[in-house]
Amino acid sequence: MPGVPKTALQGDLTIPTKWSVVGKVRKLNIFPVKSLAHVEVDSFKTGVFGAESGQMVDRQFMVLDKKNKLTTSRKFPHMSLIQPELTQTELILKYPGVEDISIPIPSAKSLEGGLEFEIFGDSCKGIYLGEVAGSWLSDVILNDPEGGMKLLYHPKIISSRPDKPKNEVIAPNTKPGDKPYYADTFAYMLMTQPSIEEVNKLLEQEDVDLVVEEKRFRPNIFIDGEFPAFAEDKWAFIKIGETVVFRNARVCDRCVFTTVDPVMGDKHPQGEPLKTLRKYRCAEDPDEKKAYGTSPFLGVFLAVETAGNIKTGDKVSIGQI
Repeated sequence: MPGVPKTALQGDLTIPTKWSVVGKVRKLNIFPVKSLAHVEVDSFKTGVFGAESGQMVDRQFMVLDKKNKLTTSRKFPHMSLIQPELTQTELILKYPGVEDISIPIPSAKSLEGGLEFEIFGDSCKGIYLGEVAGSWLSDVILNDPEGGMKLLYHPKIISSRPDKPKNEVIAPNTKPGDKPYYADTFAYMLMTQPSIEEVNKLLEQEDVDLVVEEKRFRPNIFIDGEFPAFAEDKWAFIKIGETVVFRNARVCDRCVFTTVDPVMGDKHPQGEPLKTLRKYRCAEDPDEKKAYGTSPFLGVFLAVETAGNIKTGDKVSIGQI
């Protein structure tokens, strides 16, 4: 089956001095709590460790189980239906049929005394937000208020995650400081309309009764333009608006989360679209095969090269070829 020959960026990886407009920003999303529902925004500030809009910071909160293990919608798909809101002092969580909860946000400016845990092998820390929040989450996620879930918070300081290891073979455009707060791998993920359209063509070709939209893949930045599907894989730098420049850290490797319906909060019974993506979008390069296994590629992880503010409707440019 066709795959992806090589995703690691090749050639000159310096920031372009001349740019070509390829499209525009259609949607911007922030995920205040890891694995819960997104909040669509008109604009955000490009913080190094995550997008920022008003009181919201991307993946600044997250959920652990009673063993202090990462808890996500991969295992509990209905978590993706919990809707977060933020005020200046509180995180509000809403779930159908359950009374809302308001959780005070700590004023802490450090992680001293914080709980230590891991996100996919990365050590990190967080401030435990108490039994009331944990009981509400346990009730919603496990249907057991005594289930031991915990809500964690990361103050808006330098990320507690370790620096990225250098890997010239797999991700030559990644830098050590390209780390998020509680996002899986990187602080930003970009997706494009042409690529979503191509995925839907592949699903139709495979006789899969499913049409996907970008929401399922949880991008922070969603763009559209007149360019081929998956062209973003090879854009080393992406300029949005007049000033903000992102660096393409590497392709985004996909997992079972793609099978979670963001509207229904359940998984596709045949494991789609992951099954089809594996058929067409897996690594062919031996080094990349070793690194990514059967995880297919869709979208790209970004790191902030030149910070600023971006908004929907902003033009998107890449280095002139």
